[in-house]
Amino acid sequence: MASNGRPRLLLTIRSRAALAELTPDLTLLRAACDRYGLLGCYAYSLPDRHGRAAARMFAPSIGVPEDIANANSTACLAAHAAGFGAYRLAVDMGDHLGSPSTITATVHRDRTGHRIRVGGQAAIVRRGMR
Repeated sequence: MASNGRPRLLLTIRSRAALAELTPDLTLLRAACDRYGLLGCYAYSLPDRHGRAAARMFAPSIGVPEDIANANSTACLAAHAAGFGAYRLAVDMGDHLGSPSTITATVHRDRTGHRIRVGGQAAIVRRGMR
C-alpha cells in the first residue's frame, strides 16, 4: 500500500513479460478497491540495474480501466524503491494500450525526508476543432 493522497496497491510482478500478460477482472478489482478505499492497483516489474521498469495502473473505481501514464503512482514506487537504494527510475507505461509513455522519478534526500520529482515529455499528436 502506498499513498500520496488516496492509497493504492503497489503490486510487484516478476517480469515485464508477465506484466504484459495481466488480464485483471475489472469487476472484482473494482469491488476490492471500493471495499478497502483504494484508488487502484499499480502493477510493476522490478527495476533493472539502470532503474528501468514497466508498470500498468488499473483504477476501475474511478472509471479508468487502465491508465496510459500515472505519475502519482510512479512517485509512490520511487519512494518505495528509495528504501532499497534506487533513487532514479524510468517507468514505461501505456504500451499495452498502444500509447507508450515513460515517466521518470528522482528521489532526493534532505533534512525533512525524501522529495520526489516526477516528469516526462509530452507531444501534441492531434488538435481538436474549436
